[in-house]
Amino acid sequence: MARDLMIGEPEPLISIVIPTYNMEEHIAETLNSVIAQTFQNWEAIVVDDASTDRTAEIVQDLCLQDPRIRYIRLAENSNLPAVGRNRGIKEAEGSYVAFLDHDDLWEPKKLERQISAMNSDPSIGMVHSHLWVVRNGNRFWGPLYLPAPKFSIANTTTLAKKNMIQCSSVLIRKSILDEVNGFDESPGLRAVEDYHLWYRVSQKTRIAYVSEIHGIYRLDKSGTSSLENMQQRLRAVDESLGTQSFANQRSIRRKAVSQLWSLPSALYFVLIEGTMRKRNDRKPRTWVEKAS
Repeated sequence: MARDLMIGEPEPLISIVIPTYNMEEHIAETLNSVIAQTFQNWEAIVVDDASTDRTAEIVQDLCLQDPRIRYIRLAENSNLPAVGRNRGIKEAEGSYVAFLDHDDLWEPKKLERQISAMNSDPSIGMVHSHLWVVRNGNRFWGPLYLPAPKFSIANTTTLAKKNMIQCSSVLIRKSILDEVNGFDESPGLRAVEDYHLWYRVSQKTRIAYVSEIHGIYRLDKSGTSSLENMQQRLRAVDESLGTQSFANQRSIRRKAVSQLWSLPSALYFVLIEGTMRKRNDRKPRTWVEKAS
């Protein structure tokens, strides 16, 4: 059974959950970014949602090269990322769980930096950071998505206004996931099941933001989030949680204006200072709601 790290114990095992479907184009690169981690005590659980391309073959070849990678194939396609993630959580043996989407990439120090932040404060149950956004293959858009740290602090109040957490940037204690029963697999929450989870997690524990760039997030027109009616999905979140906040969030235009206004702070803390802290192995800067 997974447990949290105690003082004097060896490094904890991190279980990395990777749901996948027909991702022969990127899955090897994604897994190689895991293999390249400076923190080596991990297991990667790839849950295949019944792919019909070469995904299975590619992953199984990598399993032979690195026994820390496990491959699980679902009997039939669920078309729900939550199903694959929950299966991975169920199989996880680690004290911590990290999520990684099948086309995203991590920088080598991602796990090392985040586990350091987690261990610095036992009241923190989850951390997230930032992944550089590559939009339709173009890295040029990256700076426009950089978040200002003070607007990246996640709690029940801020999460009701917007989702500032990228799924592939998350590291969370397994005990917290067990407490909230993982992702909700309701079809109406497809594409926002992670957002739904973060809100429930925020009701149980403190969430910290590490103001560093820890990888690459591919934002494609064919991605799940762009295929869904987001307003409808947010109404489903309200219905599930018994709230009235999510569907009434600010318009895309107002969010864009706010993002541009906060860009100087983001450029300094995330791109400049965050990069220097990683490069010089200085303690990660974490931003978190003050303990009550």
